[in-house]
Amino acid sequence: MNYEDARVCLFDPARHNLMVTRASLVEIGFTNIDMITDFAKFSEAVSTHDFNLIIAETHDAGGAVGDLMRKIRIGEVGDNPFVVTISTSWGRETEHLQNLVDCGIDDILLRPFSTSQIKNRLKILIANRKDFVVTSDYVGPDRRNDSERQKGSITPFAPPNTLKAVTEGSPISEQAIAEEILATKTKVTKERIRKLAMKIVISMQVKIDDPIVGEALDMEEIDAVARELRRRLRGHGAPDAVELAGALTEITTDLLDPEEQNEKQFKLVRELALGAFTAFAGGEDVGADSTEVQNTINALRTKLQQQMISGFHSAQA
Repeated sequence: MNYEDARVCLFDPARHNLMVTRASLVEIGFTNIDMITDFAKFSEAVSTHDFNLIIAETHDAGGAVGDLMRKIRIGEVGDNPFVVTISTSWGRETEHLQNLVDCGIDDILLRPFSTSQIKNRLKILIANRKDFVVTSDYVGPDRRNDSERQKGSITPFAPPNTLKAVTEGSPISEQAIAEEILATKTKVTKERIRKLAMKIVISMQVKIDDPIVGEALDMEEIDAVARELRRRLRGHGAPDAVELAGALTEITTDLLDPEEQNEKQFKLVRELALGAFTAFAGGEDVGADSTEVQNTINALRTKLQQQMISGFHSAQA
């Protein structure tokens, strides 16, 4: 395995830590390493350059690194949403680590770590990288267990891996790799738009079918999802879809006022979300069969019921 041609972006606000990590990478065999200590410059670098590996320290950067990693995964930053990403961290708090995982990074290295540890992690990411999944609020490695996969309707896919191609000396041309990234990115964008629309549709269906449970739905979250749907539709050559999504956000904003909430409005929101995706996909519907929809509705209903029970116990405490 030859790491010399792999381009690495290494970010750490603390220069000493940066040099320690660089030393490990050089010992492994990497030579093409961009070292950055300023977050603004790091953000600019990953936006404008193609890297095969990004390693970023999260300490002293707040949630900014995680937010940037999420934007990379959903295609808002850079040209390759599937670049291999590793976060390093001194912090070991569960919430902090879970937030990093939720951003779609490939792996987390807790400091202090050894050269052998990072080398072993890299070997896994090259030879046995996890498949990716797409949901309404996540693009990244599939971390579900086997039972969750059997129950779920999300189809994983193998993400393009330029780190693997470069280090293993793949005979595939750079143009072919770029075409693979673009094709997969297009599929992911479509699937994410579908998931966003489906989340709105199913949430409104719960509101209509089970008003009591539906009371636990966060309408601010639904409004945010609608705005994300509109944002993702822009720039994809579907003006009708954007127009429908615009009408959708006007209503979801109105529904933030409980006085505006009624079954007629819920149905209109549902139909606008469906219409926006159909217009974007050239007449295709959300593509979810009845089992997938019912399973998702049941899971959402169970989650909302648990939230209601938890809220009741908290109020009694």
